[in-house]
Amino acid sequence: VLATKQAHHPARRLAAGGATLVLLRWLPGQTPPAGVAGAAMRIFRTVVLTVAMSAAWACTPVPPLKEYAYPSWGFAVSFRGPPKVTDSPAASDGSTVHTLMVESSLAGRDDLVNVIDGSGSTKSEDQALSDAPATLASAIGGTLGPITYAATGKTIGREFLLTRQGRPPARVRIFVANKHLYELIAESTLGPDDPETANFLGSFRLLGP
Repeated sequence: VLATKQAHHPARRLAAGGATLVLLRWLPGQTPPAGVAGAAMRIFRTVVLTVAMSAAWACTPVPPLKEYAYPSWGFAVSFRGPPKVTDSPAASDGSTVHTLMVESSLAGRDDLVNVIDGSGSTKSEDQALSDAPATLASAIGGTLGPITYAATGKTIGREFLLTRQGRPPARVRIFVANKHLYELIAESTLGPDDPETANFLGSFRLLGP
């Protein structure tokens, strides 16, 4: 029962967003004004539609992992959706080198492989691998976690967490092979231990000899 006509008037409750409660609390025998009833029905239909769409999304099967190969860059990796490919040529003055980035963003997960052409570098592969974690952290303003070993086939690389303010920690793997430096970066709203992160990182493989 409504306590007072002023404090609990249906129109006031509708303005406050309580259209569903308006219908539930209407006094027996009263007929809601057409505008109030119409608005309430529109809200009701919206709620029903939202619930139905949510249920449909929940039942949608997860897309399978699909491998994408980049022979000219010497690697293959798997994503659950077609990745965006960004090929950035080297600058004519030598200020930047040739890079390739493939990235997929899906369901709160951002997975990417960034490849740097080091054919013009004087560094050894071991030196490039050793310098890469600190160089990456400095470039993106992140903080390095403990560095451990990682492997793809017979190639040994490095793995670590990279934290940035306002973003989930990213799990990173770095490999150097055939004068190319490979940076695998996986960031998930579920954190760095998200099983999908392990699936992505584990799918990376080097091609060729």
